[in-house]
Amino acid sequence: MNLCEHLRQKSIESIFKMKTMQDVWPTWQKHINKLTGGAPYSAGDILDLGDHLSEIFTSTGESGRNQSSLAGGGAAWEGLVCWYMNLCLLGSRAVVIKQSKSLVPDPIAHSATVKYNNFKSNTESDLIGIIFPDRNEYTCNLEELRSFITLQGNPAYKNSEINYKPLINDLVDRDFNALEVSVIQCKTNWNDNAQIPMLWDMIYRTKEFIDTGIAVGDKSYSIRDLSRFSYCFVTVPSNKKDKFKPTSTSVQRVRSLSGGNYWGKASEDAVAQNVSEIFTRNYSTASSKGLRTDLSVALKTVTKGCSYFRL
Repeated sequence: MNLCEHLRQKSIESIFKMKTMQDVWPTWQKHINKLTGGAPYSAGDILDLGDHLSEIFTSTGESGRNQSSLAGGGAAWEGLVCWYMNLCLLGSRAVVIKQSKSLVPDPIAHSATVKYNNFKSNTESDLIGIIFPDRNEYTCNLEELRSFITLQGNPAYKNSEINYKPLINDLVDRDFNALEVSVIQCKTNWNDNAQIPMLWDMIYRTKEFIDTGIAVGDKSYSIRDLSRFSYCFVTVPSNKKDKFKPTSTSVQRVRSLSGGNYWGKASEDAVAQNVSEIFTRNYSTASSKGLRTDLSVALKTVTKGCSYFRL
């Protein structure tokens, strides 16, 4: 296992610690295996789940109510998207992380901070996708890092365990200009939330503010210095599909997001792309052989080394 896959495992383990995920997973797991036909899985089986994420999500809704109306529905959708994206990115240098101080590298968290004079605010980013550069520290076996010492003098290993946070902070600081970062906002309801990603994307894309009290970035880290930064919106949606037309206000609000607008259904022209399209648009540089090839190879280990996905 390399550092990218170590982080992927920690990310997936963190979402399964949520009670809402523990409650819905037995039902979702059966639905997922019904859709894929069960093991052995092909890359196509996994990627095609993107057309059915909304269906999987609502399979645990009570009669007469949709999942978004239940307590924790938003967290469950966020968890499902995180699970799906990481499964599709197996074997690549891209990892999707739920907002967590213990997992998100500090330089990345600082870079997305918006300051209004003395007030600091972070985007409502539910998930953060990171593409690490093609460098040995991220792709070698973890055991090869035993002799690695960070610039702060911290060993890569501590008490026989990978010393993750000091190590990842040091590497990300060193390679900051080579990283690609994508903020992924996940919402169950499209109509009520479309203005939020629209406004945050506008802030991040603005190169200069008239009010000099507004600034993007903190502690000398800025998204401007990343190799690439994008902002995405992924929705169920819980609203009826026929409510969304190319001219709908909610659709217009997110049509030009830098990272794209997606939902858990099949793509519909000028409305929303299927969530599986997010990989072509934002993660194609995460593999030298191609994401589909990496996934095909990695899936052979799902029932062994990647059992944390709970397939």
